[in-house]
Amino acid sequence: MRLAIISDIHEDLISLQAALKAIDKLKCDKIVCLGDISGYSVPYYDYLQTRNAHECLRLVRENCEIVILGNHDIHAASIIPKHCSFFNFPNYWYKLDYHQRHSLANDSLWLHEENDLDPLYKESDIEYLKSLPEFSTLKENETNILFTHYAYPNLSGLKREFFTYTDEYTQHFKYMDSLDCHISFIGHAHVKGFTLATPKKLRQFRYKEIQIKTSPCCIGIPPITSLNKRNGFCIFDLDTMKISVVKL
Repeated sequence: MRLAIISDIHEDLISLQAALKAIDKLKCDKIVCLGDISGYSVPYYDYLQTRNAHECLRLVRENCEIVILGNHDIHAASIIPKHCSFFNFPNYWYKLDYHQRHSLANDSLWLHEENDLDPLYKESDIEYLKSLPEFSTLKENETNILFTHYAYPNLSGLKREFFTYTDEYTQHFKYMDSLDCHISFIGHAHVKGFTLATPKKLRQFRYKEIQIKTSPCCIGIPPITSLNKRNGFCIFDLDTMKISVVKL
Protein backbone atom coordinates (compact mmCIF):
# COMPACT_ATOMS: atom_id res chain seq x y z
CA MET A 1 0.00 0.00 0.00
CA ARG A 2 1.39 3.34 -1.10
CA LEU A 3 -0.25 6.54 0.14
CA ALA A 4 0.24 9.97 -1.39
CA ILE A 5 -0.43 12.77 1.09
CA ILE A 6 -0.96 16.39 0.07
CA SER A 7 -1.81 19.51 2.07
CA ASP A 8 -2.19 23.29 1.93
CA ILE A 9 -3.16 23.87 -1.68
CA HIS A 10 -4.42 27.41 -1.10
CA GLU A 11 -6.14 27.62 -4.49
CA ASP A 12 -2.87 27.01 -6.39
CA LEU A 13 -4.36 25.14 -9.33
CA ILE A 14 -1.14 24.83 -11.34
CA SER A 15 0.82 23.32 -8.43
CA LEU A 16 -2.02 20.93 -7.59
CA GLN A 17 -2.19 19.72 -11.20
CA ALA A 18 1.58 19.16 -11.19
CA ALA A 19 1.38 17.22 -7.93
CA LEU A 20 -1.44 14.97 -9.13
CA LYS A 21 0.43 14.27 -12.36
CA ALA A 22 3.58 13.31 -10.42
CA ILE A 23 1.56 11.16 -8.00
CA ASP A 24 -0.08 9.34 -10.89
CA LYS A 25 3.35 8.37 -12.25
CA LEU A 26 4.32 7.00 -8.83
CA LYS A 27 1.39 4.55 -8.89
CA CYS A 28 -0.08 5.29 -5.47
CA ASP A 29 -3.05 3.37 -4.12
CA LYS A 30 -4.73 6.25 -2.30
CA ILE A 31 -4.38 10.02 -2.03
CA VAL A 32 -5.05 11.87 1.21
CA CYS A 33 -5.59 15.64 1.45
CA LEU A 34 -4.94 17.30 4.81
CA GLY A 35 -6.91 20.46 4.07
CA ASP A 36 -6.58 24.15 3.27
CA ILE A 37 -7.76 23.72 -0.28
CA SER A 38 -8.90 27.33 -0.12
CA GLY A 39 -7.22 30.37 1.40
CA TYR A 40 -5.51 32.68 -1.08
CA SER A 41 -3.80 35.24 1.16
CA VAL A 42 -3.00 38.44 -0.69
CA PRO A 43 0.21 39.39 1.20
CA TYR A 44 1.81 35.98 0.67
CA TYR A 45 0.83 34.45 -2.68
CA ASP A 46 1.65 35.65 -6.18
CA TYR A 47 -0.54 33.48 -8.47
CA LEU A 48 -3.63 35.68 -8.46
CA GLN A 49 -4.42 35.10 -12.14
CA THR A 50 -4.34 31.31 -11.87
CA ARG A 51 -5.86 30.76 -8.42
CA ASN A 52 -9.04 28.69 -8.60
CA ALA A 53 -10.51 27.30 -5.40
CA HIS A 54 -13.49 25.68 -7.15
CA GLU A 55 -11.31 23.77 -9.62
CA CYS A 56 -8.87 22.75 -6.88
CA LEU A 57 -11.76 21.40 -4.83
CA ARG A 58 -13.08 19.50 -7.85
CA LEU A 59 -9.70 17.82 -8.38
CA VAL A 60 -9.44 16.96 -4.70
CA ARG A 61 -12.93 15.44 -4.70
CA GLU A 62 -12.14 13.36 -7.79
CA ASN A 63 -8.71 12.14 -6.72
CA CYS A 64 -8.54 11.98 -2.91
CA GLU A 65 -10.06 9.17 -0.90
CA ILE A 66 -9.61 11.00 2.41
CA VAL A 67 -10.05 14.78 2.73
CA ILE A 68 -9.65 16.72 5.98
CA LEU A 69 -10.77 20.25 6.83
CA GLY A 70 -8.12 22.93 7.27
CA ASN A 71 -8.57 26.26 9.03
CA HIS A 72 -9.13 28.16 5.76
CA ASP A 73 -11.75 25.62 4.64
CA ILE A 74 -13.56 25.96 7.96
CA HIS A 75 -13.69 29.72 7.49
CA ALA A 76 -14.74 29.51 3.81
CA ALA A 77 -17.72 27.29 4.66
CA SER A 78 -18.61 29.06 7.94
CA ILE A 79 -18.18 25.87 9.97
CA ILE A 80 -18.24 25.76 13.76
CA PRO A 81 -15.47 23.26 14.61
CA LYS A 82 -16.36 20.24 16.74
CA HIS A 83 -12.84 19.53 17.99
CA CYS A 84 -11.55 22.72 19.58
CA SER A 85 -10.79 22.70 23.31
CA PHE A 86 -8.86 25.99 23.39
CA PHE A 87 -11.73 28.29 22.34
CA ASN A 88 -15.48 28.09 22.81
CA PHE A 89 -16.96 29.09 19.46
CA PRO A 90 -20.47 30.51 19.93
CA ASN A 91 -23.07 29.22 17.47
CA TYR A 92 -23.52 32.79 16.18
CA TRP A 93 -19.78 33.19 15.46
CA TYR A 94 -20.21 33.91 11.76
CA LYS A 95 -23.01 36.37 12.38
CA LEU A 96 -20.61 38.61 14.27
CA ASP A 97 -18.62 41.22 12.39
CA TYR A 98 -14.85 41.06 12.15
CA HIS A 99 -14.23 43.44 15.05
CA GLN A 100 -16.54 41.52 17.40
CA ARG A 101 -14.83 38.23 16.57
CA HIS A 102 -11.39 39.80 16.90
CA SER A 103 -12.31 41.04 20.36
CA LEU A 104 -13.66 37.65 21.47
CA ALA A 105 -10.68 35.75 20.09
CA ASN A 106 -8.21 38.13 21.74
CA ASP A 107 -5.75 37.59 18.88
CA SER A 108 -5.60 33.83 19.58
CA LEU A 109 -7.30 32.71 16.34
CA TRP A 110 -6.68 33.18 12.63
CA LEU A 111 -9.37 35.54 11.30
CA HIS A 112 -8.94 34.90 7.62
CA GLU A 113 -10.76 37.85 6.14
CA GLU A 114 -7.80 39.98 7.23
CA ASN A 115 -5.86 38.66 4.25
CA ASP A 116 -7.88 36.05 2.30
CA LEU A 117 -9.76 36.71 -0.90
CA ASP A 118 -13.21 35.18 -1.31
CA PRO A 119 -12.66 31.67 -2.75
CA LEU A 120 -15.75 32.13 -4.95
CA TYR A 121 -17.08 28.68 -4.17
CA LYS A 122 -20.33 27.37 -5.56
CA GLU A 123 -23.08 26.33 -3.15
CA SER A 124 -22.26 22.67 -3.87
CA ASP A 125 -18.63 23.32 -2.89
CA ILE A 126 -19.71 24.73 0.46
CA GLU A 127 -21.98 21.78 1.12
CA TYR A 128 -19.12 19.39 0.35
CA LEU A 129 -16.79 21.22 2.74
CA LYS A 130 -19.43 21.04 5.46
CA SER A 131 -19.52 17.25 5.04
CA LEU A 132 -15.79 16.83 5.68
CA PRO A 133 -14.28 15.59 8.97
CA GLU A 134 -11.72 17.40 11.12
CA PHE A 135 -9.65 14.21 11.38
CA SER A 136 -9.57 10.72 9.92
CA THR A 137 -7.90 7.41 10.68
CA LEU A 138 -6.76 4.61 8.40
CA LYS A 139 -5.85 1.07 9.40
CA GLU A 140 -3.67 -0.88 6.96
CA ASN A 141 -1.16 -3.71 7.48
CA GLU A 142 -1.52 -3.46 11.27
CA THR A 143 -0.53 0.21 11.09
CA ASN A 144 -3.00 2.77 12.38
CA ILE A 145 -2.58 6.24 10.88
CA LEU A 146 -4.09 9.54 12.01
CA PHE A 147 -4.63 12.36 9.51
CA THR A 148 -5.23 15.91 10.75
CA HIS A 149 -4.55 19.39 9.44
CA TYR A 150 -2.37 20.18 12.45
CA ALA A 151 -1.45 18.80 15.87
CA TYR A 152 -3.82 18.28 18.81
CA PRO A 153 -5.42 20.22 20.42
CA ASN A 154 -5.13 22.54 17.41
CA LEU A 155 -6.36 19.86 15.01
CA SER A 156 -7.65 22.21 12.32
CA GLY A 157 -4.97 24.89 12.70
CA LEU A 158 -7.39 27.56 13.90
CA LYS A 159 -5.15 28.73 16.74
CA ARG A 160 -2.32 31.13 15.95
CA GLU A 161 0.57 28.83 16.86
CA PHE A 162 3.18 26.55 15.31
CA PHE A 163 5.11 23.90 17.20
CA THR A 164 8.90 24.17 17.27
CA TYR A 165 9.78 22.02 20.32
CA THR A 166 9.36 18.32 21.07
CA ASP A 167 7.38 18.90 24.28
CA GLU A 168 4.68 20.74 22.35
CA TYR A 169 3.65 17.46 20.70
CA THR A 170 2.95 15.70 24.03
CA GLN A 171 -0.81 16.23 23.85
CA HIS A 172 -0.84 15.13 20.22
CA PHE A 173 0.82 11.82 21.10
CA LYS A 174 -1.71 11.28 23.88
CA TYR A 175 -4.48 11.96 21.39
CA MET A 176 -2.95 9.46 18.97
CA ASP A 177 -2.84 6.88 21.75
CA SER A 178 -6.52 7.47 22.53
CA LEU A 179 -7.29 6.55 18.91
CA ASP A 180 -4.81 3.64 18.91
CA CYS A 181 -2.78 5.32 16.14
CA HIS A 182 0.96 4.81 15.68
CA ILE A 183 1.73 7.34 12.96
CA SER A 184 0.30 10.79 12.33
CA PHE A 185 0.49 13.11 9.33
CA ILE A 186 -0.08 16.86 9.62
CA GLY A 187 0.20 19.89 7.34
CA HIS A 188 -0.51 23.58 8.04
CA ALA A 189 3.03 24.72 8.94
CA HIS A 190 4.29 24.92 5.32
CA VAL A 191 7.55 23.22 6.24
CA LYS A 192 10.47 23.06 3.83
CA GLY A 193 10.91 19.32 3.35
CA PHE A 194 9.29 17.59 6.33
CA THR A 195 9.45 17.28 10.10
CA LEU A 196 9.52 14.09 12.18
CA ALA A 197 8.42 14.37 15.80
CA THR A 198 8.74 11.58 18.35
CA PRO A 199 8.26 11.78 22.14
CA LYS A 200 12.01 12.34 22.46
CA LYS A 201 13.03 14.41 19.44
CA LEU A 202 11.85 16.81 16.75
CA ARG A 203 13.88 16.73 13.54
CA GLN A 204 13.66 18.54 10.21
CA PHE A 205 14.58 16.92 6.90
CA ARG A 206 14.80 18.24 3.37
CA TYR A 207 13.22 16.40 0.45
CA LYS A 208 14.45 12.83 0.90
CA GLU A 209 13.44 9.29 1.86
CA ILE A 210 13.67 7.85 5.37
CA GLN A 211 12.36 4.73 7.06
CA ILE A 212 10.08 5.02 10.07
CA LYS A 213 11.60 3.01 12.91
CA THR A 214 9.95 4.62 15.95
CA SER A 215 6.35 4.96 17.03
CA PRO A 216 4.51 7.00 17.90
CA CYS A 217 5.67 9.61 15.44
CA CYS A 218 4.18 12.66 13.75
CA ILE A 219 5.23 13.71 10.26
CA GLY A 220 4.70 17.30 9.13
CA ILE A 221 4.55 17.54 5.33
CA PRO A 222 5.21 20.42 2.91
CA PRO A 223 2.47 22.46 1.19
CA ILE A 224 1.29 22.20 -2.39
CA THR A 225 1.15 25.98 -2.75
CA SER A 226 4.20 27.41 -4.47
CA LEU A 227 4.79 30.05 -1.78
CA ASN A 228 8.57 30.38 -1.18
CA LYS A 229 9.17 27.47 -3.58
CA ARG A 230 9.08 24.96 -0.72
CA ASN A 231 6.18 22.96 -2.13
CA GLY A 232 5.94 19.20 -2.41
CA PHE A 233 4.04 16.12 -1.28
CA CYS A 234 4.60 12.94 0.72
CA ILE A 235 4.59 9.27 -0.26
CA PHE A 236 4.23 6.69 2.51
CA ASP A 237 4.85 3.04 1.69
CA LEU A 238 3.19 0.95 4.40
CA ASP A 239 4.94 -2.23 3.28
CA THR A 240 8.44 -0.83 3.77
CA MET A 241 7.51 1.91 6.28
CA LYS A 242 9.42 4.39 4.15
CA ILE A 243 8.47 8.05 3.76
CA SER A 244 9.55 9.94 0.68
CA VAL A 245 8.93 13.67 0.35
CA VAL A 246 8.95 14.85 -3.25
CA LYS A 247 9.66 18.45 -4.20
CA LEU A 248 7.53 20.04 -6.91
